[in-house]
Amino acid sequence: MLALHHPGYEGFVRTEPTWRALSAASQAPRFQQTYDWYAPFFEHLCPADEPAGVLELQHEGRCAVLLPYQRKRIKAFGVNLAVVALPSSPHLILTDVLLDGDALVPGGLSALRRCLAQAGVGWHALLFAHVLEDSHALRFAETLRGVIVRPAGGSCDFDTTHPYPQLSEQFAGRLRKTLKKGRNRLEQAGTLEFLSITAGEERMAWAYERFLALEASGWKGETGTGSAIALSEAPRRFYRDLATMRAGPMRIEIRLLCLDGEPIAAQFASVCGSRRSVHKIAYDESFQHGSPGTLLMAHTIECSCRDERIESLSLVTDMPWMRDWNAHRTPVYDVWVPRNSALGLVAQAALNGKRLLQRRRRRAREADADTPHARPAQHPAA
Repeated sequence: MLALHHPGYEGFVRTEPTWRALSAASQAPRFQQTYDWYAPFFEHLCPADEPAGVLELQHEGRCAVLLPYQRKRIKAFGVNLAVVALPSSPHLILTDVLLDGDALVPGGLSALRRCLAQAGVGWHALLFAHVLEDSHALRFAETLRGVIVRPAGGSCDFDTTHPYPQLSEQFAGRLRKTLKKGRNRLEQAGTLEFLSITAGEERMAWAYERFLALEASGWKGETGTGSAIALSEAPRRFYRDLATMRAGPMRIEIRLLCLDGEPIAAQFASVCGSRRSVHKIAYDESFQHGSPGTLLMAHTIECSCRDERIESLSLVTDMPWMRDWNAHRTPVYDVWVPRNSALGLVAQAALNGKRLLQRRRRRAREADADTPHARPAQHPAA
């Protein structure tokens, strides 16, 4: 197997024809595997002080694996490590590599070692962070030696091949009550309208600005955490480039709930293949009594069920508020591939020590719960 190094943003751009060919051949592409998802990341979000690019594995002259990467320094397993990692950002959430069907063959790790050594990229481990249980990254990792897989949360989704009434029966009772009360309250305040605007439509610029304004109006705004997209130039450009993209396997949607023509809730979503994904949500907190964000989510689920082209709706993450929707949860993992066996032993020892400490703490809590606590002394009244 031959490994090729395509360094920097220019190297990433050079892989576009290969990337698009592999993506087009995929039977079920996902947003985190597309060239268009990583293009604005490499241009706007990739830190200048972290070397980045794409690693390509070829077998018999044909591309078998495309692996976008950042080289970063992090502390893990109790030691400081230089890792070659899949791109990471709060705006990416899920990541993946791209495989050419079943073209994988053994020897990938050795080829990557030689390639990175020739490129002068020092590293201690590969890190595939936040990859789905059924990701290409996990399939690729199965061909490598010394792999360490750690749970890293989950990703919720709905099977929208089922009718909406059937899915809605699974919603928690309090959620169904919230939806009914919210709609009644908002309908009393004015006329409700749901909009879905796709990249390339004339109103996309307006919809994008309304989405930004809504997201910055609440707890993410200047008086809150300051994490709103509108407050930072790089994220704003990242989402702008996605929203204005008109070609490729992924299309961006901005979904809105309007009251008397004014948006009060918004979603930044994508459609890739038969999967719709909701990446960001926002709502006007002055209408919180009407639960506009919840109403918009229910409408998006219902629309996805009605659309024969959409087979699943992904919420990307597994935030606590999603539990009432009773969506299916797919595990997400961090996959570590140590460069050598010594680091693998250190990592495994650190993990074993952590598990032992967690077990001891759990047993201590259970023992403490079973032990009657002494009652405070009773003092007679004066």
